[in-house]
Amino acid sequence: MSELPVKVLRTALTQRCNLNCIYCHHEGECSQANNVKNEIKKEDIEDLLKVSKDLGIKKVRFTGGEPLLRKDIVEIIEIASKYMDDISISTNGVLLSDTISDLKRAGISRVNVTLNTLNEDVYKSITGKNKLQEVLAGIEKTYEEKIFPIKVNMVVMQRNYREIKNLINYTKEGMVLQLIELISDKNGTDSKFYKENYASLVPIEEYLEKHSIKIVEREKQRRKKYFVPQEIEVVRSMHNTVFCNNCSSIRVTSEGEIKNCLFRNDNLIKISDFSDHKKLKDKLIFSIKTKTPYWC
Repeated sequence: MSELPVKVLRTALTQRCNLNCIYCHHEGECSQANNVKNEIKKEDIEDLLKVSKDLGIKKVRFTGGEPLLRKDIVEIIEIASKYMDDISISTNGVLLSDTISDLKRAGISRVNVTLNTLNEDVYKSITGKNKLQEVLAGIEKTYEEKIFPIKVNMVVMQRNYREIKNLINYTKEGMVLQLIELISDKNGTDSKFYKENYASLVPIEEYLEKHSIKIVEREKQRRKKYFVPQEIEVVRSMHNTVFCNNCSSIRVTSEGEIKNCLFRNDNLIKISDFSDHKKLKDKLIFSIKTKTPYWC
């Protein structure tokens, strides 16, 4: 079999969350119900990782919802460490300080933490909760554990646009600040919410071009890394044909469906039996080979 273009498996472990962020896309899942019974089981995750490894996939990222709400999250990371070279997790950070030491022992490689603001009021307006201090404590504990790089994800909107420099100053060596475009599918850009909250990242890129001491461009997605000297990435996925054409991820939803594009739900493939490795492999290969750019 020829080498497949997918290098990363993104697996949503749950759709449950302890925050209620105004922009959340739930990893593109249709169902947003907090139903524990429907969540992918850790035994199924092991089967999925075994087959993914056979396909040449060496990286896995666990997402949600909030993946740290899974009571078996440490066991899941331990399982992943048997099959994957790189294991990362995307979290809102609220529970991070209580779990990061155990996650490190289990084999976690990297952590992505959402931090949209350093202002308590703005944080609550975005997430619906007063949990900023818990998130900051979680990032600090991760830093103490030396799990580098720590990626800090800031979804840029009108309400936090003026805080970009504060977040740049907050990051330090061993951390990467990712400034992420507020995304929507093709139909959502005309919505009242999107029009009121969207903030262009173009002026930010222009500022970074002028003030960076070094700029490195990723080969495939042509995404630039700006060093000021802290490392900053600007993530613009919408209307970005280069970004789409070079997508190297395949997704599996928290309810066990293969999803080859964040923005699409018309081609989901249900995994009815994870233990049937041949069928699982065939379904993954089919989904990977039928990936088409959403923005083209």
